[in-house]
Amino acid sequence: MDNANTLIIVESPTKARTISKFLPSNCKVVASKGHIRDLPEDRMAIDVEKGFACEYQIVAGKQSLIKELKSSLKTVDRLLLATDEDREGESISWHLLEVLKPKVPHQRMVFHEITKKAITDALDHGRDLDENLVQAQESRRVVDRLYGYTLSPTLWKKLSNKRLSAGRVQSVGLRLTVDRERLRIAFSQSTYFDAKAQLLSVSKQAFEAKITAYAGQPIATGKDFDSTTGVYKGKENTLLLDEERAKAIVKELSSETFIVEDIQKKPFVTRPSIPFTTSTLQQDAIKKLHISASETMRIAQRLYENGYITYMRTDSPSLSQEGTNAARDLVNQLYGKEYLSPSPRYFAAKSVGAQEAHEAIRPAGERFAVPSETSLSGKDFALYELIWKRTLASQMADAKKATTTVTIKAGNGTFVASGTQIVFPGFIRAYVEGSDDPDAALDDKETLLPAMKAGEECALQQLEEVAHQTKSPARYTEASLVQELEKRGIGRPSTYASIIKTLLDRKYVIKDGPALVPTFMGFAVCQFLESNFPQFIDYDFTSKMEDNLDKIAAGKLDKKVFLNAFYLGEEGLENQNKLQLALDNKVVTKTLRLPQISEENPVMIGPYGPYVVDGEGQFISLPNTWLPGTTTDEDVKTLIAEGKKVHVPVEIGKGPVHGEPVKVMNGRFGPYWQEGDGKSAVRASIPKWVQDAGKSEDLEIASRYLALPRVLGKDEQGNEVLAQKGKYGPYISCNKKTRKLNRLDKDQQLFSITLEEALELLSKEPEKGSGGKAGRGSAKASVIKELGQFEKETVALATGRYGFYLRVGNQNIALPNEYKKDEEKAGALTIDEAVAIIRAKRAKE
Repeated sequence: MDNANTLIIVESPTKARTISKFLPSNCKVVASKGHIRDLPEDRMAIDVEKGFACEYQIVAGKQSLIKELKSSLKTVDRLLLATDEDREGESISWHLLEVLKPKVPHQRMVFHEITKKAITDALDHGRDLDENLVQAQESRRVVDRLYGYTLSPTLWKKLSNKRLSAGRVQSVGLRLTVDRERLRIAFSQSTYFDAKAQLLSVSKQAFEAKITAYAGQPIATGKDFDSTTGVYKGKENTLLLDEERAKAIVKELSSETFIVEDIQKKPFVTRPSIPFTTSTLQQDAIKKLHISASETMRIAQRLYENGYITYMRTDSPSLSQEGTNAARDLVNQLYGKEYLSPSPRYFAAKSVGAQEAHEAIRPAGERFAVPSETSLSGKDFALYELIWKRTLASQMADAKKATTTVTIKAGNGTFVASGTQIVFPGFIRAYVEGSDDPDAALDDKETLLPAMKAGEECALQQLEEVAHQTKSPARYTEASLVQELEKRGIGRPSTYASIIKTLLDRKYVIKDGPALVPTFMGFAVCQFLESNFPQFIDYDFTSKMEDNLDKIAAGKLDKKVFLNAFYLGEEGLENQNKLQLALDNKVVTKTLRLPQISEENPVMIGPYGPYVVDGEGQFISLPNTWLPGTTTDEDVKTLIAEGKKVHVPVEIGKGPVHGEPVKVMNGRFGPYWQEGDGKSAVRASIPKWVQDAGKSEDLEIASRYLALPRVLGKDEQGNEVLAQKGKYGPYISCNKKTRKLNRLDKDQQLFSITLEEALELLSKEPEKGSGGKAGRGSAKASVIKELGQFEKETVALATGRYGFYLRVGNQNIALPNEYKKDEEKAGALTIDEAVAIIRAKRAKE
């Protein structure tokens, strides 16, 4: 069928443009822009009684694309579905076949990189749709839908907060961070001492030695304390030094002669890391390039679709023969034959079917493009270079090193100095884990000692005691959480980025530098699930579920058997949910169990966050900066003691309406201004930009908002024209007609718009979708501003009932949660940032 007219469908326009370069003229490529069919968002859409049948619907805005595809099918001889070769890609192809119902021959077009050779080969080597992969993807989708749509409402009810959500893997990721924080809370920190000596060799070269034993007894080190609890576990003969004893030993040994007793040299080799999998790529990009897991995947998607790297969702570290040869050729060319490993290195995946047997992530093609030869820049360049270096290093020679350990005696004290020498750098010349600069890393990894021999005397320059503190278990970073999830077999590497992003978006965890720190709300959700749905947040249960999904993908497990076991029966999610909803346990559920907080004044969780209750029954919110792992019982008691002071109104002057005092007050919905008291009091919420600027006590600003609405004048019929602020932002109104005003300019337009400008705005038709219902809770929306063009379509920032979002042509794209309600952040979006969000959303679909 070489000359057959062929329609090829891929997911993304970028991928379509790239593969088009390698196709003959009889091939037409169209992008589906992700899924064309999906489960609706407003209901569960799964019929449990009919074998978990899914109620799919066409994705909004895809009708015209489907019409175009059906029309194209009438003019071709065959259809090739070139979506990614994983479960999600297989599912997209299945949905296309279900909707298009092609009458021409059709196959899956399979390739792992976008190069001329790969695309040309794929044209002639198609395969049938893999129904098992489709079943596995749908099983995962159904489980996630059942989990989220049945468990989340239970969370809402029990924790009185409809912003909460539960997710099959997300909740387990949360539990990992909470469990680690619990270890930190329970950790008992200790201080211990040793001593270090600054010495000079006979050749007058300075070096440092550390005391390791005194009077034949080994000195306790950090290894003698339990890394989890902090409890001392040293052997009976080990000497644990406090400050007084350490100082006494230092004083005693300061007058002794330091003699070299023994010198030991040991060679060893270090082997290069295996080529990148999805997980290890995320980990190294986070550590070395300081970019998040989700951003790493967005960049990798772009690199793949533009033909720079092989497919970026893989569990396999294996290189094809082509990739192995390309790496070895470049190593020989750039570094010389001595830097090549003696024979090609081959790497095996942990599991036979790892991510549908993809190759490792490597530069695409039979010859790897040197980074400087590409047109890449910024983070795209940095990530490609990282992949390029790691792939080359995997075929390079081992690094040869040698350690030197010098034992020095001084009276009753034994000291040790150690050094490391790099004899031959090998792969380190190209790539070092955790370092951006291999040359600098070579220096960092060497600690050279001066040449010495047994029996020589070393001059003592300084001897001092050194204090050490045991360290509590480190909080997870994005990199270490990804590593832990993979180690436990929880989720799949392609989902790790979205897991972490969801935890951050929901504010179940926040970032403290690189560390992921669980919040009070995160603790509450985790505690509720552990107490009431333990099996569904169990690490082994979640890992086993991934194994079962793999079995479905391999055709070894029936989808309905799997879903029945998960959802139905006495131990199934459905019944467990019913049992929980029947219990009257809201108070217990909302009370956090924190070992360092007294039961007299427990921290509670409510719809507005964590709070405590004083002796008079008054609710006192915890400050936003407080976290479960660092809040002490003393902090809570102090907050309760000073609670009433926190809520004392601050008077700032006379108001514009009645001339009565204006006070800055705090309510359940946040801070507000109030002029006067009682029924005649006038109130206005303090905008976020005012709070952020620290101007809540500025009387001039307060007066402007308290005086709203502004009467601008009257129209020709004598109706008043008003400028005012409502629940959904500033707007103008006249005789039941409304138009929205700019809400991204710190309300400047609200206070500057003239009668003439307002009348002109009112005379225009409302923007498409706005319905002319500004400020009245309409579910419709309006465009705030245009950001630019993407794929010949206008990209605009719009606002609606649920906050800000992007409009691309006729399609709406949800913004990440951090933008939805943040006017300043949404207003600062650039077209490049918007395009990245659009691409990520479409890739996910």
